Amino acid sequence: MTAIENLKIHFYGVQGSGSIYPSLKERRACQSINEYELLKQVFTDLQGRAGPDGRLNATIEELIGGPLTRTTLEAYRHRLDIPTTRIYGGWTTCIRIETADGYDIVLDCGSGFRVCAKDIVQKWNRLEADQTSDRDHRHLHIFGSHSHYDHTEGFDQAAVCFDPRNHIHVYANRQYLQALDQILGIFSHQIDFRLKGVQTPLSYELMPAQFHSCEIRDFQTDPPTRERDELANRYQDLNQGIPIGETTLYPFEVFHPSPCLGYRIERGGKVFVFCTDHELRRGAESDHPLQIASLEAEERLCQQSMDADILYRDGQFLQIEYDGDLGIGSPHGVSRLDWGHSCIEDVLDMAARCNVKHTYIGHHDPNRDWSERNWLDETLQRKSEQTGLRFELARAETVIDL
Repeated sequence: MTAIENLKIHFYGVQGSGSIYPSLKERRACQSINEYELLKQVFTDLQGRAGPDGRLNATIEELIGGPLTRTTLEAYRHRLDIPTTRIYGGWTTCIRIETADGYDIVLDCGSGFRVCAKDIVQKWNRLEADQTSDRDHRHLHIFGSHSHYDHTEGFDQAAVCFDPRNHIHVYANRQYLQALDQILGIFSHQIDFRLKGVQTPLSYELMPAQFHSCEIRDFQTDPPTRERDELANRYQDLNQGIPIGETTLYPFEVFHPSPCLGYRIERGGKVFVFCTDHELRRGAESDHPLQIASLEAEERLCQQSMDADILYRDGQFLQIEYDGDLGIGSPHGVSRLDWGHSCIEDVLDMAARCNVKHTYIGHHDPNRDWSERNWLDETLQRKSEQTGLRFELARAETVIDL
């Protein structure tokens, strides 16, 4: 296992709104690109071995380095420099952060959390077997953005929830805690009988991990209560940083139909900003209360993102799609005003204005197919070359050493 120098960031789920699986058409399009690149490399290699007349004077065995077997063919393939095809993944939002001082932090529990949790448990088991540290590693710190299903759907599938030795600490606004508790009862140990078994057969009775809840709220407008709270074990001021070992997370409110938090994560002089499900609203009335609230949230995001090393931000639409002049996966457009997601053009402008070194645009629209995402990435690559800043669509299974 490679040592972590500061922060290691894993993208498990970057899909928006709902989990998807690539269609046969998309898989064939990806396969076609792979085959073209492979054939181009093969014939470039053969051309380099041809004589002045363009003819090859060699046997197959001489060309590939041995008899025609799987082993020699694979060895020959590995000598070729084939570009990796972009694969974006279909799991909804989940990002994991490993810190150099041994803490595990997860941002959101979309469907990507299932595989994420499996990896975390395997890591804990290795550490326990190696006995390399006296510290109890079986503590996971989850920071939730908001309550919508695509950011919570992976929770009851997660391996970390089924071992009584594990401690799961959830930090989030009240709606996020409610979204987990009303179906599973993991904090209150109560479930409305009308909801039990409706969404999942599981509940706290079948999930023996120890769950701890921390509600993030603005103490200036919503001070913590002294009364017993069955949902929140404790409270955290929105305006204060949350230390996890040597890493500090700073929550801030963004603009979305459901109350939603972004996070600025700092450690060792490096900054990662996580902002999913935020809309820079493009309404016609500048004095509309929602327009004002959106602009205020955008300003908060800009302040938190200034000179950041990495920004993960929601950019679900192009502006023409947001305005309803063009559909996504359909010729018929519909206005996306107040859906709670931003235009890619606005993300680029904001990242450049804030001097963000590397911006990953996530929360992909489920109706945008693979070939169109690939086209967008090619456009973002040219934008990166022009500006000196890096822009790309977020891809599941990306790992960043920060």
